[in-house]
Amino acid sequence: MVMEVEAADADVTGYESIMKDGVAVGYVTSGRLRALRRQEPRRRYVPTALARDGERFVIDILGETCAATIRLEALHDPKGLRLRA
Repeated sequence: MVMEVEAADADVTGYESIMKDGVAVGYVTSGRLRALRRQEPRRRYVPTALARDGERFVIDILGETCAATIRLEALHDPKGLRLRA
């Protein structure tokens, strides 16, 4: 499972709250900036019932409210099946 975060320049530093409908439902412990300016929190905790593909959340990263989406499949192509340049 991956959580894709729409953040322009802010990196997660750890322990940012993951919000759903204005309520804190989990937190991020670490992350990394990915290609195409997306972030992938490496460690995050949300209730299992909310960990569904396409489920949307909000994370406040350094004062910037960023949309976050659960992705059940990896963002990269581990089998090398996608067309390459």
